[in-house]
Amino acid sequence: MNRNLARITKFVGLGLVALLIAIFFPQVRSLWQVTYMALGATWKLIIDILAISLIAFIFAGLLIPFETLGWWAGWYAEGINTNLHPGELVRNVPPNMLASRYVIYLDGIAQAKFEYLPEAADFVESLEKVLPEDILIIQGLMPYSPINEPLTEHKILSFFWRIIDDLQVSNSAGIIGFLMSLIVQLRNLIVVAISADQRYGPIYNQGTAQVMYNSLINHGYQPDSGVPITLVGYSGGGQIALAAAPYLKRALKAPIEIISISGVFSGNNDILALEHFYHFVGDKDLAERLGAIVFPKRWKIAFLSCWNRAKKYGKLTITSLGPVGHNGSGGPLDRHTHLPDGRSYFQQTLDYVSGIILGNSSLIKENFTRETSNYELYQEADFNRPSFYPINQGVNPVIYRPIANWMGRLILPTPEQRKEVKGVLLEVYHADANYQNLVGQVVNLRWSKDPIVQSSVRSAKKDVYFSEDAKYSQRQGAIHPDRLNGWRQVDPLESLAGSRPNDDVIVKLSEPVEVEFLVGENRPSLVISQEPIQITGRFYGLVRILQPVTNYGETKDYFLVVHFNQKSHQFDGIQEVIRIPQVVADVNGIFPSKNQNLHKSKLNVTGWYIYGALDNSGVFVVQAIAPLALLRLQPHQVIYGKSDSWDYIKHKSWQVKGKKSTIQSVLLIPQSPVPSIQWQEGDRALVLHVYGGIGGKKREPAAKTPIFFGHFAYGIAEVIREPLANELIFDIVYYQVYTHNPDGIIAGKIAWNRFIGDRQFGWLGNRPIADTLIKFDSVTNDFDLKGTKISALDLLTYQLEIMVARYRIGDGTGGTYIGPAHNCTQDSNQALYATIKMTLDAIKSRPQLLEWLQDDPGEPEQLKQLIKLGKSIKRKLLPFGSARADWENNQTNLGISPEQDLLERLLTGLVSWRTLLPRLTGETVIKIFLKQGATIWVLRANQIGAEPNIEPIAPTPIGW
Repeated sequence: MNRNLARITKFVGLGLVALLIAIFFPQVRSLWQVTYMALGATWKLIIDILAISLIAFIFAGLLIPFETLGWWAGWYAEGINTNLHPGELVRNVPPNMLASRYVIYLDGIAQAKFEYLPEAADFVESLEKVLPEDILIIQGLMPYSPINEPLTEHKILSFFWRIIDDLQVSNSAGIIGFLMSLIVQLRNLIVVAISADQRYGPIYNQGTAQVMYNSLINHGYQPDSGVPITLVGYSGGGQIALAAAPYLKRALKAPIEIISISGVFSGNNDILALEHFYHFVGDKDLAERLGAIVFPKRWKIAFLSCWNRAKKYGKLTITSLGPVGHNGSGGPLDRHTHLPDGRSYFQQTLDYVSGIILGNSSLIKENFTRETSNYELYQEADFNRPSFYPINQGVNPVIYRPIANWMGRLILPTPEQRKEVKGVLLEVYHADANYQNLVGQVVNLRWSKDPIVQSSVRSAKKDVYFSEDAKYSQRQGAIHPDRLNGWRQVDPLESLAGSRPNDDVIVKLSEPVEVEFLVGENRPSLVISQEPIQITGRFYGLVRILQPVTNYGETKDYFLVVHFNQKSHQFDGIQEVIRIPQVVADVNGIFPSKNQNLHKSKLNVTGWYIYGALDNSGVFVVQAIAPLALLRLQPHQVIYGKSDSWDYIKHKSWQVKGKKSTIQSVLLIPQSPVPSIQWQEGDRALVLHVYGGIGGKKREPAAKTPIFFGHFAYGIAEVIREPLANELIFDIVYYQVYTHNPDGIIAGKIAWNRFIGDRQFGWLGNRPIADTLIKFDSVTNDFDLKGTKISALDLLTYQLEIMVARYRIGDGTGGTYIGPAHNCTQDSNQALYATIKMTLDAIKSRPQLLEWLQDDPGEPEQLKQLIKLGKSIKRKLLPFGSARADWENNQTNLGISPEQDLLERLLTGLVSWRTLLPRLTGETVIKIFLKQGATIWVLRANQIGAEPNIEPIAPTPIGW
């Protein structure tokens, strides 16, 4: 349309000049009249037609806002039905076929009726031929009417538009046909301007969103199904699509992307609400460039506009089509002009659009240099790679036990495998006794089809396109899910498997695990209902380290150990030589742990749990370690009473000076009298995890200032009977809401032996850590409403599983960051707040509530506890008296750079200012539970097995 635009501009300009001259200069008007009378009949006809057309055009332009307002106000009553023309599918749908994606094509400003001009019709038909049959294309909508009504029907000027439409498609109409087509384009250009207008636009755009909604529903789309939608907009159709998409997304709860071909945009609309926005523009396209000049929100100075923020955060990809114009000859749908590579302009556009819809476009990949990460350094050691350990492990079952019934290594499927796998792949390391034949095999790992599970999965699914902040973070050495960049609808299993550059995520599967052998599939499938738990090692043992072995192997990593004897309950069992390798130092030269002098530690007396696997020589390699004295249910100190318990938490718990290489296990019992019920097998507790900093001669960069914030997370601890020691211990799993980092730590469910005990990737050897376990009936016990069980802990894990999955991909931006409104502490506590609210809502909505309150006085007391707890948490974590809007509605904006909407997010963060500080948050929540009589168990460790050049730093006590 570059030529057409110039002609339109010239035509309108001359007309306006002539009109002004005729109005303000009567003498000239007489000259016009004389000139007109002197013209021949043909030219008189042309001028008459143009004059009538101009009047009709002005009248039609004035009617457009009234049509929009009329639709909104319901003036048309039953005379208008936007369901009458819901568009049509380009191909017939096979019976019972489930669509994997819907595509809606919105044509350019030359459209006057449902049928397209030949070049647009050709494009849609060609696109249909290259897409699989389960991708449905909808055509034939009228985007230039909020009521989906073509210009040629049911309008005051419909006869006029029918004449114009006949002329513009006629090969013999000549200049008259061309001029008439300009009238259509001018009229629809006004519609595009209205869509972009911040006054009339919202109303008009909701109208077009309603039209697309009706069309999708008519062709089988199920709201809240998660089936993605692609809107392809040509020329003005791009602006219409962009403006309507947020409303359509809200109504359908669907992922929506837009592909713009030569579109013209205002920059007013919320591109950030989309999965992604692709914009293709030719170098000779003057019409598109006019938008960048006319609309101020596309100017670089408007850096906070949706357009510029979308460019910055990777939601907008602009691609040059080369020496291509706007439309017609030389435009993107021109079959006769060719590029240097031999493709026609038409074919290039088709390749780009189909590639994006199919998910195999190369547009989003980018190569750049990056700083070395800790993860890359750690991978240089062979013992940190899964390939170092044979799959078939012949361990002695008397002294070693598998970490879990089902274990394996996650493998991200290739883009070509995704449709077949429907999840991820798992290399099975250990299996249930009935399926030992699966060990060593690669199987499918899929989600259960249970509606609750599927709802959780849909909540976390996003298209992944790296923002500029994610790319910058990568360059600084952080590990982001680079292999997922450009993937469509990444689910939580894929984000877990693809979070690192290598397939090295080792997990255990929570029961139940179903095994499926489906006809037509070349491998069995494991079906799960919960996110896999990240672990270290495959087997564990319980040993006391006797001494280093200097004459064994090529390194000084070998130690003689004695295993725990289950019969004597002493460390007088089998002796063997194991390897405790010296791990790799990080980029700051700090060793995460040391293997020296472990045998001299006071903790060696009570023994160590060791986690690992056999190497090729049959030697057990220790990858993680845990002191039995820390995890067993035998406290070193018991404190009674609320006052003394709080004094320990506030003033004594984080005393770290001179406490390096020591642990504390302290039980706090605030109730009076002391309850008779003790911690028993099967009990569960809420875990509040906080860690401190690394000081000393090799102080970490984050601890250079006097203030160190630390880190906060929630988790679940379960009391289990560990079979080797035959005693009760705490089995702790964290729900780590963790930002992208240079260590390759992945947000998710992480076992204690991975997040803390891992000698290379964990924190036991170089940070002070505190795990506070809270046992409180209304949170840790189920509510039983006449047979209907409701668990606050289960609802919390449900909330946190969604949260951590979203963190892994930054809600599609590829990265998460620490900011004033959203960080690990804030978002973890939003989940707690939402859990209590959901639990209360679930209980109160049950019809058997009144009967339950009358029949079981114990359970109502538990309900009163929860109500009181919810009020206390709201009052303390939200001290201004009202919930943050995102907390109240359980909506979180993740993957956002701290700079984005800085002032707004700072104010939002101040509403919940206590959750800006990990230690303060932990102590605030602990105090709330203490006041209500919860039993609390504190597990503290200070750099166990650390190098001599570091010292523990407690998180700074700010806020009280």
